Amino acid sequence: MPGILKKGIIFSLITAIISGFAIFYNKLIIVKGIDPLIFNIIKNGGVAIILSSLFLSISNRNKLLSLTFSQWKKLISIGFIGGFIPFVLYFEGLKTVAATNANLIHKTLFIWVAIMALPILKERLNFWQIVGFVIIAWSNLFIGGFTGFSGNKGEIMILSATILWSIENVIAKITLKNIDSEIVSWGRMFIGTVFLVLLAVAENKLIFLTKLNSSQILPIAGSILLLTGYVYFWFKALKFAPATIVTSVLILSTPITNVLSAIFITHNLPQVHLFNAIFTIIGLVFITLILPRLSQKEAATI
Repeated sequence: MPGILKKGIIFSLITAIISGFAIFYNKLIIVKGIDPLIFNIIKNGGVAIILSSLFLSISNRNKLLSLTFSQWKKLISIGFIGGFIPFVLYFEGLKTVAATNANLIHKTLFIWVAIMALPILKERLNFWQIVGFVIIAWSNLFIGGFTGFSGNKGEIMILSATILWSIENVIAKITLKNIDSEIVSWGRMFIGTVFLVLLAVAENKLIFLTKLNSSQILPIAGSILLLTGYVYFWFKALKFAPATIVTSVLILSTPITNVLSAIFITHNLPQVHLFNAIFTIIGLVFITLILPRLSQKEAATI
């Protein structure tokens, strides 16, 4: 396995672990009385502030100033398509969709990315990787407990958010060819937050920020830290490995969340969750370890 590809898979594994902990944490905290748009402004805005303080050093500021008009368009597209619209759709959809179904709909991300990455990014999948994709899809949608797509407004919003995040990943993969992952992660969260604030102004909701108390804001701090780590490592992974592989590894977050829940809450791991974890891991072995042989030239273009 080429070193650059191995690095991407490692970063994607770290992202999946962070995502698993984030889902578990977000299930624990119950923040009442916060409009979803305001919640996203606080959470995503907090991530944008952290990334700005960490990565916008003098050298990175110079890199920002040296970006071409075309590169800025890509950054703005990532912020709008990935850091703005889907967050609004997803959390609005959660109002009427069970958390389990919402999570499983989101986990179809790797399927939509594959559909777009193969023709647009010219990524390739060998026979064994396709088998791995089928195993993961089966284990997460059928073993995972998906109760069916009813087509209600909430599910359509969550599915739309998932497809938009898939489009973002394709755009980001192209953008990362000549822009540092730190700048792309910063652009996604900072620009996305700007759009969220503009929407709040248009809907006269920005005033809600002044009415929050510490008991509502403090629990979100954990979500901010986890999302910061997620975004940072996600774009690192996407820079070094194919989008099809990175998004499939992210599926591992679901078994991680289930295990954490079994250890700290239910003290019991249902058989269905055990089977889900086993088949997810088997699928990932097919996708990440049984890889087509890449030439050095091909590896360099990942």
